[in-house]
Amino acid sequence: MGRVRHLFAVVLVAALCVSVGAAGFAGTAGAGDSATIFEVEPADAQAPPGETIHVAIVMTSDGGYGGVGVERVAFGVEYDSDVLALEEITRGPWFEQDNETEIVAETDIDDEEGYAFIDQYRDPPDGGSTGQDRMATLTFTVADDAHGETSPVNVTDVESELINDWPLQSFTHNGTVSVDDDTEVVGASPPEPVEDDETADGDGGADDEPLSGFGIAAAVAVLVALAAGVGYRRA
Repeated sequence: MGRVRHLFAVVLVAALCVSVGAAGFAGTAGAGDSATIFEVEPADAQAPPGETIHVAIVMTSDGGYGGVGVERVAFGVEYDSDVLALEEITRGPWFEQDNETEIVAETDIDDEEGYAFIDQYRDPPDGGSTGQDRMATLTFTVADDAHGETSPVNVTDVESELINDWPLQSFTHNGTVSVDDDTEVVGASPPEPVEDDETADGDGGADDEPLSGFGIAAAVAVLVALAAGVGYRRA
């Protein structure tokens, strides 16, 4: 009888360890295994004074653990307002990837400070999005007296969230716009026309949920029941 009780205790402790370990793994993986990468394209843009130039912000993300997609992304852009004037921000098709939903985009430009903020999200999230595509296009006008000047185009103040509310790590590759009388415009392609609250049409995916607490609890219950059955038969 003592050996049976000992066996039951060992199995119960093992089950609890599995539960705690699995829950910790799921939480850590959901929080830390995913990231967003922002790239300014082209990294070395060029334009003569007085010209219009487009600069793209491209984002890459595989979402989170278990195929969880991205629900919301927001970020700022810093530039030299003595060199560039930001005329327009056009959201890109990044959130149009995967399941069909509404895309909401909000922008704010402070041209005196040389700062803009872009906030986009899926409403409803419906699995979120993953992949690589343009997140936004910035349309600048180069100052007439900016010959020989260079403006940074830096992505900053990044906020990104999965559909399960986990934040994502973010990495940025910034760019510049160089101004020269003798150069041609070297920039991104013009943005395609889009509408805010536009319906995105995709192939689906990115809708798998991560390992749930219910699944872990069920596994523990099975182990405990097996141990109890062994104890009952031995008794």
